[in-house]
Amino acid sequence: MKKFKMNSNLNTGFLAILVIFLVSFNGIAQSSDPNVRDLLLLSKWFEGEFDNDSQNWYEGRGGWPGKEEEKHERIHAIHTRINAPEIGEYVFYIEEYTGGDSTKVGRQRIVNFKSNAPKETIEMELYFLRDSKKYLGTYATPKVFDGLKKESLFGLDGCNVFFKRMGEQYHGSMKDKSCQFGEGDLKRYSVHDMIISENQYWRVDQTYLVKDNSFYKGHPNDIPHKMRKVDWYSCDIAFHEKAYYLPSEKDKRYNDILIHDQGGSRFFENPVNGKTYKVQLREKQYPFYKEGSDFFMVRLIEKGQRASVALAFAQPDPDKAGFQMGWASCVCEKVESK
Repeated sequence: MKKFKMNSNLNTGFLAILVIFLVSFNGIAQSSDPNVRDLLLLSKWFEGEFDNDSQNWYEGRGGWPGKEEEKHERIHAIHTRINAPEIGEYVFYIEEYTGGDSTKVGRQRIVNFKSNAPKETIEMELYFLRDSKKYLGTYATPKVFDGLKKESLFGLDGCNVFFKRMGEQYHGSMKDKSCQFGEGDLKRYSVHDMIISENQYWRVDQTYLVKDNSFYKGHPNDIPHKMRKVDWYSCDIAFHEKAYYLPSEKDKRYNDILIHDQGGSRFFENPVNGKTYKVQLREKQYPFYKEGSDFFMVRLIEKGQRASVALAFAQPDPDKAGFQMGWASCVCEKVESK
């Protein structure tokens, strides 16, 4: 009996068609996920640095009608995208500090965003680092997380956050009373609600006792910490013995200093008088607080003092801003990335 032998050209053609079919099928499978676009957008908006300096500043100046202990502390949140395929595709390292002091770290997390198809929701998996101290401050060098393994992490059952798009925002929360931990009378559950938009990150983070639903820990009211995404400015600061147009050996310049616009600040020594001064940038936004106008501010203040030495104002979101006082000057220009 003759064996049928396929022509080599036909064989090549068949393989090509098969490859095209598999690629097309894979594309159809991916496009059938209703969360593909939202997953890309949410992870893009989540990346960056956020600060509630405006909220903290406003409440501290008479803009808070409630109890003193219910004012919001200042939080600076840093969300850095990392490469950890074993964890997932959209993985972030989170580090947060309070009071504008980067040494006061209050939170370190690893999170991964994934589609919850066929449901039209996105799930944020939440993990803790077993050796968290090892990674303090590494948001600036994300390569240290390359290849991070799941064995370096641990999680809590029921503590993932589920996001759904609502207009131009993503609203996320845990399932009701699903995130439980502790023992006996101190067994408690977590409330972790978030709103993420292109330039804002709002969060309510509380725990309640399971036995009677009484408040246990976290911020004592349901008003979220209203953090805004920071923009970075490159600043040149100068101190002069006489004036900027009369050079002196005692003059001092600091160039290309990065400062963010959500209450970001840096300290500088003035060798002329031996004092230390802080330059601070603030982008103030009032719509959330019902009164006042928006503005951008650059200020110079002597360390340890309350009153500013110099204040300069501009329209919100300027490309460039600064001041000139003769003996001190500053100009800050927005940069695309840190």
